[in-house]
Amino acid sequence: MLFTIVSLLLFLPSLTSSSEAQTWIKAGYWYSGSQFPVPDIDSTLFTHLTFAFAYINTSTYELLIATSDEPYMFTFTDIVRQKNPSITTLLSIWTGDSNFSTFFSMATKPSHRTSLIESSIQRARLYGFHGLELCCVKPDTNTTKMENMGILFDDWRTAVDRESKNSTRSPLLLTLASHYLPSKNSTSYPMESIRRNFDWVHIVAYYYHLPTMENFTGAHSALYDPSSNVSTDYGIKEWISRGLPAEKMVLGLEYHGYAWMLADLTANEIGSSATEAIRTKVSYAREKGLLGYKVWHVANDDNWVLSKAVAQEDEKDPRNKRQLLLVILLPITATVILVLVSATWYLRKRACRNKAQEDEKNPGNKRHYLLILLPTAATVTLVLVYATWYLRKRARRNKRRMGEGKESQSLFKTTMASAGNANAPNLLVFRLTDLVEATNNFLFENKLGEDGYGPVYKAYDLWKCDKGMEFMDPSLDDTYSSCKLMRCMEIALLCVQENPADRPSMLELSSMLKNEIAAMNTPKRPAFSTRRDEDGVQEFTISQQEIWSYGFHGLDLDWEYPQSTSEMANLGVLLDDWRATVATEAQSAGQPLLLLTAAFYYTQSIHGLNYPVQSISNSLDWIDLMAY
Repeated sequence: MLFTIVSLLLFLPSLTSSSEAQTWIKAGYWYSGSQFPVPDIDSTLFTHLTFAFAYINTSTYELLIATSDEPYMFTFTDIVRQKNPSITTLLSIWTGDSNFSTFFSMATKPSHRTSLIESSIQRARLYGFHGLELCCVKPDTNTTKMENMGILFDDWRTAVDRESKNSTRSPLLLTLASHYLPSKNSTSYPMESIRRNFDWVHIVAYYYHLPTMENFTGAHSALYDPSSNVSTDYGIKEWISRGLPAEKMVLGLEYHGYAWMLADLTANEIGSSATEAIRTKVSYAREKGLLGYKVWHVANDDNWVLSKAVAQEDEKDPRNKRQLLLVILLPITATVILVLVSATWYLRKRACRNKAQEDEKNPGNKRHYLLILLPTAATVTLVLVYATWYLRKRARRNKRRMGEGKESQSLFKTTMASAGNANAPNLLVFRLTDLVEATNNFLFENKLGEDGYGPVYKAYDLWKCDKGMEFMDPSLDDTYSSCKLMRCMEIALLCVQENPADRPSMLELSSMLKNEIAAMNTPKRPAFSTRRDEDGVQEFTISQQEIWSYGFHGLDLDWEYPQSTSEMANLGVLLDDWRATVATEAQSAGQPLLLLTAAFYYTQSIHGLNYPVQSISNSLDWIDLMAY
């Protein structure tokens, strides 16, 4: 009996490890296009947050990061961990182009697969993410494509494990966001490969019916639908029947809607049914034994009402209580059993004695107390040792998670250094923290511009005023050959034009440098400038004349979201110039005035910045308030 109980105590660590591996997943997407500030995310409501999206380069098949997203990627993990140090972050790779042609083209050739796999792992480590998600590729009727998909998944898992072994770091999580059905016609996802290679599969259980696809109403994320198979319950059952365990599935929840049919016409206030629907789906996921849920997307949750409703359902999860039983109740139970066994043995021993007085006189009876105390002391010692081991393990895991963000910065420094000349001892390498501090967390207003990091604009202004030589370094050998230097300056300004069509090709650039008399275009003011050129007005006038030739009666400036004070000021200048130019053009051409309208945010301010109301009032015929 004693051996059995001790064995049980020694086996507890493996039980708790299994419980930890099955932690209830509370995941969510942050979509970079939502413009929702990352610091405003309440990360305490989630266990995992996913950055959406990276893409697949259509020519090289490497991971493609939008230039506008890269600053957010560098800081995403660090920011969300300020509120929740134990949160896990993933990078989602979008595959949903037309017919998934890029994805399947990549999956066809080993070299293409390697390009995506290696670049995705490298970028995930560089930006401090803890895992990757392949998002939204659907099953195809072509069996060869499905076979190639399975090979890709095998290669990806092999590469992730190899990188972890070589770097001695925890392996990246590898997850899949899939269609709600596991098959199309008779062709299925590569189920065995999915089960073998992914940590979990996010079932995208929404977008069943959309107003853009059908001319009838329908619930776009129905949990049940007795009239058809288009429902979440049917999809989950299909995945299970095809061999994917329920504990490897994460249920997709939508934080948006298109059309609603109220079950109770009296409960028609805003939000009356949304939280109940979310609770019902989370309860369904628990009842079916799923691993958790994942929401699209966090910016749609006003005041975190839906996520908090989900958190209330999480408290009912029996798996959250299992670890408590293993850590506390089992050691206590083992202790009680040991005490009872010892006490029973002792009482039975006493009953065998004929005389109580002889028992008291017999000095050997003192050993009976030792037989009770020693097992009890041994059990308590085992419990204390186990508790100490468990707490130290948790502390090490939390410390490791906290250190992974710093590790990404170190990797960034190493990567940048390796990109330079190894023999250049004076090469300057800046840490991410230095860049964040220098740019005020990559604030838009700190981009190259007037009175900022502005040598480009200083060069342009000096060149425009025929004072370009003032910009030149006196140490240049050709200082006294002003024509040559001014030509180089002019070529450089052409290379930083905002419009790609205004920039010279490499062939044209080579010709300009070799031939000092070759004709060149006149440079315009570079991008992000707080000033404007007369050239811009001329271009605008030409567009006015073209508008009439196309038969339009006005112009609309759509979806304007200025990001800084200077942009707001520039918007006001633009509107004033626009109205003045339209009036001048109409008078000279003898045509009626073009209508000028714009679509703006539904409030007077956005991101704490006020629209130029006076210019809007004076220059526009009307504005469209985007109240949706």
